[in-house]
Amino acid sequence: LADTIQQGGLVKTSLKNFELARNEKGPMSSKNLSYTIEGTSKKYDLKKIIMQAMGNNAKNYLNPPIQNISYKGILKTSKEIIKWFKRSKDVEGDFKTTAMLMEKAGTGGALFRNLYRDFLKESYQKTKIEEINKSHKMFVDIARLWRAVSKLFIKAGDTKDIEYIYKASEILVEISDKEKKAMNILLNVCQG
Repeated sequence: LADTIQQGGLVKTSLKNFELARNEKGPMSSKNLSYTIEGTSKKYDLKKIIMQAMGNNAKNYLNPPIQNISYKGILKTSKEIIKWFKRSKDVEGDFKTTAMLMEKAGTGGALFRNLYRDFLKESYQKTKIEEINKSHKMFVDIARLWRAVSKLFIKAGDTKDIEYIYKASEILVEISDKEKKAMNILLNVCQG
C-alpha cells in the first residue's frame, strides 16, 4: 500500500487487516466504498457537472452532520485549542505534530485549502462565473491564514507560550467566517 510519508510511505498489511480497516465505522470512515473510473465516449456538460459538484460540496459544508467539522468545527476548535494547551502534558509534541498534520496530511489546514483553491481557479477558467473567481480569491487568503495557524502552533510548541495559541484562536474565528461566506457564495451561484 502507498500511505503518506508520515505513516512510512510504502507499507505492507494482510488482506484481513486491510478488510478490517476498510470496514471501520464512524463519520470519517470509508464505508467500504471503491470506484473504478473508465473512459467513455459519452458527451457531458463539464460546466453543469462542476456546478453540481460545487453546489453539493457547499451544501454539505454549510450543513455538517456533526459540529466538529466545517466552519462549525473550526469555530469550536478556536475555543478548544486554548483548553488543550492548558491541559497538555506535551505542548511541544502536541502542537508541532498537529501543525505537521495540518500541512501535510490533508485532513484540514492549508493543504486541503490549497487543493480547493486550485479547484476553484480551474472551475472559474472553465465556467467564467465571477462568483467562483471571488470564492477562489477568498480561498487564497484562507489557505494563507491556515498556514499562519500552523506556524503559530509550531511557535507555541517551541516556546510553550500560550499567547501564540490565543492568536491562532483569533485566526481560526476569522477562517470560520471566511469559509462560511465563500461556501455561501458558491451555494447561491450553483443553485441559481
